[in-house]
Order: sequence, then structure tokens, then C-alpha cells
Amino acid sequence: MTFNAGLMIRMWIKSIFAYHTTGARFTFKRVCFIIFFPIFFLLQEVITWICLFLDEIFFPGYRKIVVNKPLFVLGFPRGGTTFLHRLINNDEDRFTSLRLWEILVAPSIIQKKFFLLLGKADRLIGKPLYRLMIAIEDKAFAGSRTMHRISHFEPEEDEIVLIHIFSSLFLAFMFPFEEMERFSRFDMNIDPKQRKAIMKFYKKCVQRHLYVFGSNKHFLSKNPASSSKINSIYETFPDAKIVCMVRTPFEAVPSAISWISYGFARFNTADQPVMTEKILSMISNWYTYPIDQLDRRPENNRAVEKYDHLVSDPGGFVTMLYDRFGYHMSDHYRQLLQQETDRAKNYKSNHAYSLEQYGLTKERIIADFKPIFERFGFPTDGD
Repeated sequence: MTFNAGLMIRMWIKSIFAYHTTGARFTFKRVCFIIFFPIFFLLQEVITWICLFLDEIFFPGYRKIVVNKPLFVLGFPRGGTTFLHRLINNDEDRFTSLRLWEILVAPSIIQKKFFLLLGKADRLIGKPLYRLMIAIEDKAFAGSRTMHRISHFEPEEDEIVLIHIFSSLFLAFMFPFEEMERFSRFDMNIDPKQRKAIMKFYKKCVQRHLYVFGSNKHFLSKNPASSSKINSIYETFPDAKIVCMVRTPFEAVPSAISWISYGFARFNTADQPVMTEKILSMISNWYTYPIDQLDRRPENNRAVEKYDHLVSDPGGFVTMLYDRFGYHMSDHYRQLLQQETDRAKNYKSNHAYSLEQYGLTKERIIADFKPIFERFGFPTDGD
């Protein structure tokens, strides 16, 4: 079985006896997490793995699904990956992505069909369940939505689906130990045999999704964490197309720290300097590693592009990607892109992050990310 039960047990035990090594404080919140995590997580995974097993009996045809020219959007967090992902996902005739409800509670075909049937029944009686879910998530995600809109009914980072085999970097929020952080350097720090098994599970999740939502479509994925998986992606999906987004570190770094600190604080209590250093140790190579690896690939399989190009001309940016990667663009979607381009002319971000609030200086950022400033010509005065 691909599920890494040994790692899960070690992380739970370390949460009791070695939590002090993380720099976080052992609070009542953490005690509650340690008590209730194994109960709810194992209950969910027993159900999930029973359903995954039943898929092999009742829907074996999913394994024959060809994942044709999947598109992966990645790069340093807060670099425009979400905007680009949702922009392309609007081309519903051409692309499809895993939504949060699938990722969390329905990785199997049986679970997908069950919740789709439940949704259909709910719509017939006026959508009371849907309204209840919206009300719940409006409260649960209120804090995060100031930085990143989250909804169970919208596409989300499918790195999270790997929690079902206890091999997702997202588990580092819950278990901030070195064993989990090594997933942030997937190609380099994960044993090749384990890496292959994890990617095999991921591919099966993609095939299951396409089986239900359209085997004729291209799969679309957005994961900053995939920045450490360039070679693993190409090994698993030989005709994959990868877009790496790059934004000036002066803007991306504090924004990323803000967002990831929020996730870390859901399960831990630590001072900001502790979180800042832990976050940077995990994700700093997500700037250089994907660019270095993509430079070795044919241009028709990869693109390394600046955030400014995307936000100034979304339509032209996406059209460029379609042309390079050989995707067909319909007239209807072309009109949607024009509307997005018109909106972009009046867009102004409401978010402002400073390096100082995270104990960082311009000099450190310039030194740590010197190759990025030099390659892309980002100003070093911070303006």
C-alpha cells in the first residue's frame, strides 16, 4: 500500500515527545490536535481507502484513461499561480481541475459519484445543503480569504490530495518536523522508489478525475509545491506542459510568508521569527530549482514567465501559452480572455506586505535571491 503509515506514526509520536524542537509552544490547541487528529484522520482514510479499493472492482476502466498534455502551473507562492490557474480553468470545454471537495473527501470515483448525486438531489429541493456549506465555509475561511479565496466548490492545490497517503507537504503545517519538510525538495530529498509510488498515486487520482469529469479534457494543476517536482512530473506525464511564474522577491516573499504563516498558525503557536525562518528554509529553492530544471527542457513543453506580464495582459499571456503548448482556443473563450484583459486595466491589489514586518531586510532578500534579480531584471531598490 502507498499509504505511509510509518511516517504518520512517527509524526504523531514526535508531536508528543519532540515538539519543542520545532520552536513552537505546546499549547491547549496543540494538545487538542494531538488527541483528535488520529481519530478523525484515520476514520476518513479507512472510508477513502475502501472506496479506492472498490474503484478497482467497479470502475477498472479509469486506469486506461490517457492523461493528454496536462498543464502544471507552479512557481514561488504568491506569484500569480492562482490567477493564472483560474483564468485557464474558465475554459471549461478544454480544461478541468480538482476542486477542494474532491481533494479532501472524494479522491475515489465512488465518492465523486456519491457527492455529485447528493448535489443533484440537493438542487431539486432548493439547495439547502449547498447553502449550509457556503455559510459554514464563509465563517471557516474568513481569515484566509483576505489573502486567497478558498471554497470547497472551486479548484484548489491538488498537492493536498497526497494527504491520503500521508505524503503531502501540506502536512508540514500539522507536523512541522524535518521529515515532512523534506517534501519541499521532492526531486532531491525523497527516495526514488518512494517518489515513484507517490507520483503513481497522484496519476491515478488524475485519471479518476478525468474518468468522471471528461477524459477528453486536459488536466490542469496549480501547485507552488510542484516547483520541487519538475523531473517527477515529466517522468510521470511525459507530454506535460509546465508554466513557472516568477514575481519580484520583494513582493512574493513577504506575501508568501503571510499566507503560509496563516496555515502554520492553524495548528501551531509560535513567534513570527520562528515561522519566518522555517518557511524560508522550506520554500526558498522554489525560485531557482524549477527554472534550472525547465531550462533543460524543450520550449514547447515549458514556459518561465513574469508575473507582471500576466497581470498587465491576461489575454495575451494565456494566448501565448496556448500557442506554445498546442492547445486549441475557442472563440467563446477568446472573448472571456478579452473581458479579463479589460478588467486587468482597472485592477489594483488591496494587499500590501512589508519585509520589515517579518524581520527581513532588502539586503538579505537581494543576497538570497540574487540569481532571480539578475535574470529577470527586477529592480533592487524595492520600489
